[in-house]
Amino acid sequence: MNKVIKNILKILLVGLATTIVRIIGQLSIPAGEQTVLEPSIFAQNGTMPLAFTVYGIFAYSLIAALFLLIRGRMTGNSILQGLKYGLVCCAVWIVYLLEPLPHVAVLDRVTYPIADSAALIIMGLMLGWLFGKSECRADGPKTVFPVLPVLAVTVCFFAGRMIQYLIFDTYSSFAEKKLETVLWCLLTGVVISCVMAWLNLHINNENRIMRAMILGGLLFGVDLLLFNFFMPLVFSADIPDLILRTLVDILAVIFGCLGFSYTNLRK
Repeated sequence: MNKVIKNILKILLVGLATTIVRIIGQLSIPAGEQTVLEPSIFAQNGTMPLAFTVYGIFAYSLIAALFLLIRGRMTGNSILQGLKYGLVCCAVWIVYLLEPLPHVAVLDRVTYPIADSAALIIMGLMLGWLFGKSECRADGPKTVFPVLPVLAVTVCFFAGRMIQYLIFDTYSSFAEKKLETVLWCLLTGVVISCVMAWLNLHINNENRIMRAMILGGLLFGVDLLLFNFFMPLVFSADIPDLILRTLVDILAVIFGCLGFSYTNLRK
């Protein structure tokens, strides 16, 4: 029990440190102007700094805890293990921050990825320091690029996004910037696929459905859910629309991740 409590406190420490770095990054970002979305209730009543801090500690702590699912099969020194995890989180966050949305200014596509990446890299380094394994298998999992499973994840993600735009009419710039949005969907599908392929090497579960759930539902899904709900802290977002977008993306990636079950990448 003492070990569990210590680990929880360590995770919370990582979450706190990551939030502090993210707040510093936020304060360094020039104030932008957008007229598409109204300010959130937190921005209007002056409680956004408190809300951001509380949610940030909660979100980053949960994302940090997911590292424990993959560290057992990781190679390299302890710091490098955490850094790798931080970088794959960065890849997903950056590509989502590049999404062409009506309220996103051009400068935001540069400043926000930098601020978020700095926080996630610090998170990764701290995870490696506090939780990385000092002794790793010398014959770690082979790094193989699984073409068919990667294509499956990309296709499923792209199909899910087209369903969102054409059937559910979710919040996007699809009507005004069709080509840019389609290219973003393809890029994001490829990035998510590569991240899932790397994470797949470090999952120790032979059940194909459970494996897809861990990859798409936890390692991707929880990360995306927590990432997306930073938005209502700042803007008066359409919550049902945000939930729909998040769930469809997660389900699409879970279905795509079933393709990893038919490969022999882990041996």
